[in-house]
Amino acid sequence: MKNIYSFFKILIFIIFLSTGFISFAQNSGTNSGGQVNQVQPSIIIVPLKVEGQNYRKLIEDPTEGFNRRTAINVVDNAIKTRGFPTIDFVGQLEKVKTTEAYTNGTQKDEQSDIINSSGADIFITVDINVSKSANGTEVSLFLVARETATGAKLSTSKLGNSGKYYTDDIHKLTTKALDNIKEDFLNELQISFTKIVNEGRSVFVSFKIAQGSAVNFKSEVGNEGDLLSEAISDWLKKNSYKGYAKPGGSSALELIYEDVRLPLKDQSTGLNYDPKNDFGRLIRKFLRTLKVDAEIDAPQLGQIVITIKGKLN
Repeated sequence: MKNIYSFFKILIFIIFLSTGFISFAQNSGTNSGGQVNQVQPSIIIVPLKVEGQNYRKLIEDPTEGFNRRTAINVVDNAIKTRGFPTIDFVGQLEKVKTTEAYTNGTQKDEQSDIINSSGADIFITVDINVSKSANGTEVSLFLVARETATGAKLSTSKLGNSGKYYTDDIHKLTTKALDNIKEDFLNELQISFTKIVNEGRSVFVSFKIAQGSAVNFKSEVGNEGDLLSEAISDWLKKNSYKGYAKPGGSSALELIYEDVRLPLKDQSTGLNYDPKNDFGRLIRKFLRTLKVDAEIDAPQLGQIVITIKGKLN
């Protein structure tokens, strides 16, 4: 009897270990295990750029380039005083070598390459205007902070004005303009970022059926008789951050999840968690276990599109 009792104790212990390992392996990157790692975001400061403009030309412009570089440096220094690690924008620009590559490119391409390659969690766009008149010189600043991976807005400043002074010291005027807005801006940024750490970042996930596909979301898949839509729903609940995956509209040809939460950092490695490359890859591999062929795309920040192409052989 004693031997049987010992055998069952060992058996229960092995089952417990195996179950825990399987659960962890399913979503080690997104599973927080009930714990939230407190992290301070890394930030890169970039000049405001509209479509068709080139970063290098903006900061090297003979008229406004100095003012933009000054604004970047002043904001960067202010960010550091609050304990945020920063990444040098000019150094990053040199690394990516954008002089010719983006002369006629789009804003999204250049911005994505520079910001994403920096590894920054947040980017802050700085808009500076220097106004000179007979009454003096005035600097105005406007800041917007966004989460790098999704483009979600985290903080927007008021318009900061230095006031008019008889001086050409742009650095001093920029610092004065920033002083009038930085506390509210940085406090809002910290609150928004902490919320992302605790609740996860939000991404829009869309599943679509390619033309000519022999499988749709009403098709049975796997060995349990689940519909493809049901299998996807169950998987998202297990693999999204803290199980949060809010469905939107659905049909036989499309499934929409308007708010799927993903972690800021990979919960198993502590590295930045990329929505497309990390989560998208998990989705593709999951669908392969159902013998479903899929293509993953991220046409916009904060969006993942999965196109079901058909059955795998």
